Amino acid sequence: MLKVGDETEGYCQRCRLNTYQAVAATDGRTIFTATCRTCRNTVTWKAEVSAEEVRAKQMKKLGKLQRDRPRMSMPPEVISKRPARGGDLAGPLRELSKLTGKPMGLPPEQDAAGSALPNTVAPAPDPVRQTRWQELTAKLSSRDGKPYLLTRTYKPGDVVLHKAHGLGVVESVVNDGACLVLFRDQETVLQMSVSPLSLER
Repeated sequence: MLKVGDETEGYCQRCRLNTYQAVAATDGRTIFTATCRTCRNTVTWKAEVSAEEVRAKQMKKLGKLQRDRPRMSMPPEVISKRPARGGDLAGPLRELSKLTGKPMGLPPEQDAAGSALPNTVAPAPDPVRQTRWQELTAKLSSRDGKPYLLTRTYKPGDVVLHKAHGLGVVESVVNDGACLVLFRDQETVLQMSVSPLSLER
C-alpha cells in the first residue's frame, strides 16, 4: 500500500536521470506524481529507464544537433529592412547622387545591429572627405558620441559611434527613415527611426 511521502525510484524528466523520489500523489496502488530528491521538482512519475534507453535518447539528441549544426553556423543573412516610411536605402543614395551630380557608392552591407558584415569591400579613401571629417571631429572624442542604434532618430550635427566605422557625424537627413553620416573611411546612409517591433519579427 503506497502513501504520500514514501520513497521510490523513478525517471525524472527534469534531471533526465533515474533518481530517488518521494511520492506526491497516489491512490495507494499507482503513483501519479513524485518529487525528485535531486532537483526538488514534482513531476509525473515514470518508471526507471534502463541505461541503454537513456544512452539511445542522448545519441538521438546528439545526432539532431549535428544535423542542425551546418544550418546554425551559416553566416547571417543580409537584412535589408525598409525604413519606417519610404523606400530602401539605395533609393535615397540615387536621389542624392542626382542632386549633387557626383556618383556615390552604395553603403556596405550591414546586419540588423548596424555592423558591417565580413567580406565587405571598403571604398577607396577620399582625401576631401577625410579632410572634412577631420575638421568636423577635431574637437570631438568618443565621449561626445552615442552608439548607433536603428531605433534612434538623428538630426544633422549628431555624433554617432558605429561598430564598424567608428566616430561619425550626421550630415543630413535623407528621409524619415535614413540619414547621411560622414565617417573617416566613408560617407554612407544609415537607417534610423526603425520601430523596435519590426526588429522582433
